[in-house]
Amino acid sequence: MPTNAALCAMLAVLLLVSSLLPEAIRVLVAVPMVLLVPGYVATKVAFPREPLDLERLCFAVGVSLAVTVLIGLLLNVVHMMNVAGWSLGLGGLTLVMLPFAKWGASKPEPLPAFRSAQKLSLTFGSLLAVSAVLLSGIGYSQLREFHFTELWMVPTQTAPTYRLGITNQEQIAMGYDLEVVSPDAVVASWNDIPLAPGATWQRDIQLPIKRNASVEQRFTARLYKHGDPTAAMQRVWASIPPTAAAKLVRLSDTDGADERPDIEGMR
Repeated sequence: MPTNAALCAMLAVLLLVSSLLPEAIRVLVAVPMVLLVPGYVATKVAFPREPLDLERLCFAVGVSLAVTVLIGLLLNVVHMMNVAGWSLGLGGLTLVMLPFAKWGASKPEPLPAFRSAQKLSLTFGSLLAVSAVLLSGIGYSQLREFHFTELWMVPTQTAPTYRLGITNQEQIAMGYDLEVVSPDAVVASWNDIPLAPGATWQRDIQLPIKRNASVEQRFTARLYKHGDPTAAMQRVWASIPPTAAAKLVRLSDTDGADERPDIEGMR
């Protein structure tokens, strides 16, 4: 196998197992796989045994970027916009094309000499490309698409009991503060709920639903990061219309260990 083909195959295989690699190595493998390798292999399929001159190099880069965009659209449709999806898409496509590529031993043509204006344009374009990569890196570091906290409050089989739940998908251990309030009172609160990554916390609570209320009753659960009560991370609520409240015959307070009766602590 020619050296170029072996390098492309090695990068494709490394990308397929990139989830097992350190992040620094993953980036070193991903950059050429996004910018060059699939398009380079495609040029060897489309132009067998032709040297990689400047024209075909630009074509290879363009094809690689186009393939990356198309794979991204496909992954979005099948809900696989993650490391495994990108690895299978780019790495798998490269390995599929490799047997059809003709690597020939033709000598590469020398690159043409650049004029001063062309050198200036090339330098400016390179600076723009580097700046774009740096800016995208900043955006990637701030992306929290796959880091989130779930909060829910759903009715159980026994009215007026509702089940509260929290799931930590932040990828790190978290501490939470949770409170349930009505328009005029704090129904219950929990302080410093520790959750490991992927862990779930659940509690049942009986909402003080008024049977003869003539207006809608709303109970809101607000979740805060522990020690940061300035803004709620998540917020859910249960709305009880008057007709539904009339059917709920049981009224009960929450368990004393979890109750926070002082209204002054309401946010």
